[in-house]
Amino acid sequence: MTSYIVTALLAASLMVQPSEPVPDAEIYAPPTEMAQARGACDRAVEEAIAMTGGELLSVQPARSGKPICRVTVLVVKQNGRPKKIKLRIPMDF
Repeated sequence: MTSYIVTALLAASLMVQPSEPVPDAEIYAPPTEMAQARGACDRAVEEAIAMTGGELLSVQPARSGKPICRVTVLVVKQNGRPKKIKLRIPMDF
């Protein structure tokens, strides 16, 4: 009985139009910090993905003497289990 009610409420909520349209730029715009970090670390990210063949999880600019990028990549091993790999690659200028 409750599944019919839940289904009906879900269907009704899908038919309701939002009162104000939300601009696409606000929905899909990355946070500025991430965009700035990604911009400074573009080459490092591409290099990390090319080296490991994995999927990008995160990237952070860091400074320990020289400017570097901390890149975290997820690589799926042969047995199907994922492995997180953390790399430190020099930042491009």
